[in-house]
Amino acid sequence: MEHYDLCVIGGGPAGYAAAMRAIDLGMRTLL
Repeated sequence: MEHYDLCVIGGGPAGYAAAMRAIDLGMRTLL
């Protein structure tokens, strides 16, 4: 099982922006 710091539900503009910001902060992110 994979471990992620953040799971973003929804790939619209806001979800995508949240995921990209989390990646910039070094989080393992699932979109």
